[in-house]
Amino acid sequence: MKKKEISLKFSAVALAVLLAGCGGGGYYDNNAADTDKIEDSETVEQAVVASALKIELDKLSMAATNGQLTVTVRALDENKGGVPDANITLMIVDSTNNVSNLSVAVQKTNESGNAVYVLATPSTSTTLTDLINNGFKIIAKTNNGALSQEQTISVTGADTNNGSDTTSIVLFDATKTSLNVRGDQTTVTLTAVDANGATLSNQAISLKVKNSSLNGVKFTPNATQTDSNGKITYTLSFSESQRVKDYSAEQFIKDDLVLEANFGQSTQVYTYKLDVVSSTVPKPVGAISVLYNPTKIEDSASGVYYYKNISVHVTDVDGKPLPNQDVVMGVNALSYNKGNYNFFDTDLPPDGKVDKYLPDVITQCFSPITKVNIDGKQIDQLQPVKQGQTVQVVSFINAEDQPATDNKYTTDANGRFDLKIQYPKIYAGYLNIQILANSIVSGKSINGSTSLGLSYLISDVDIENGIAPNLESPYGTSLNCSDGE
Repeated sequence: MKKKEISLKFSAVALAVLLAGCGGGGYYDNNAADTDKIEDSETVEQAVVASALKIELDKLSMAATNGQLTVTVRALDENKGGVPDANITLMIVDSTNNVSNLSVAVQKTNESGNAVYVLATPSTSTTLTDLINNGFKIIAKTNNGALSQEQTISVTGADTNNGSDTTSIVLFDATKTSLNVRGDQTTVTLTAVDANGATLSNQAISLKVKNSSLNGVKFTPNATQTDSNGKITYTLSFSESQRVKDYSAEQFIKDDLVLEANFGQSTQVYTYKLDVVSSTVPKPVGAISVLYNPTKIEDSASGVYYYKNISVHVTDVDGKPLPNQDVVMGVNALSYNKGNYNFFDTDLPPDGKVDKYLPDVITQCFSPITKVNIDGKQIDQLQPVKQGQTVQVVSFINAEDQPATDNKYTTDANGRFDLKIQYPKIYAGYLNIQILANSIVSGKSINGSTSLGLSYLISDVDIENGIAPNLESPYGTSLNCSDGE
């Protein structure tokens, strides 16, 4: 497997801007990630066919300068299970040409159905204001370009011209992502969050179906505002008789079904694409959502571990909760980081006193890889070179001092269950993971996932005395992923 390494060196000035872009929330979330841009889609020969694509981000917005964002594109089958060996092409749509792709643009998905990319923004540019105002879009494609998914990404930073708002972000999910052109129905869930990932209740999200006057798609909101979890659902449906006569099935398939949404004071419009196909659509039997609050983590009583709350929700194809459903949880390491944090004087001009704790040099590693046997299947697993180190440091617990007996859970009457992940503090900032969920519904396997970087509590950092729990990566501090230094 080709080795990939990514290194970033931060200046004091750039670090100050980066911190401002990351926002607050009681912890600092460093997930080393950056990528290289392509202008046109590339067509490659592909035998593996995916039913849907899902884009997962390690954080919900990106800093305008020295920004990093890890993008995981998942190729999925009809029940949202990962599809290995699918060719994925990632495109960046950025009119300012500030966002770059530091990874290989065309990748094959691994055994879990993942292709991982890293995006970056420059240390300075004359067009940063436009990038902050407009954000940018990423488009992932597979099936020789026939299947695509896109996501709008907000960019944060100091815009002294007009103070643009980047705090109103819309996240999408759907029970069905492939729809029959002759007529179909799906339930779409919109989640309102701010730039730090905190969910926002009592928000009226404006939803628009592109080309609705032609394709005849009707949507019905199941509430007027987002609920206490920041969510609101819509039922979308269409039939052949509702479509304008001159708008052919072939054109509908080509255009797909594109949703646009925004809320609050933000003028940023977020888009989501549902694939429209001509053949019979494989009927999914349900869906699993894996959720977490990216703004909060907890300290253990021992002071050795961090905890993060996870919630899993299982529904049928119509969005109704499935109680008493057994779910198997898993953790997959996407990448690990070598390098270190340090204390910086970010004042301009410098006053000789350190005031911020930030990444100094970070190298993101996607190799070396070793083959391991899990449940009779040979899969790839990251294997750091440094003696005695592993990426398997995250475990599931039920609560403080209540370890999980295994990785199997059962949904309650609301079709959900809550748990925690725990990880040693020394790994915070140095590991990016994917949390997986699998269940059997009506004899078929359904899957869900989410990606995140391990973060740390700001309250654990003593800047004045130079104390922090994660000063150096357990995986080493050199820039080379192939050595143990």
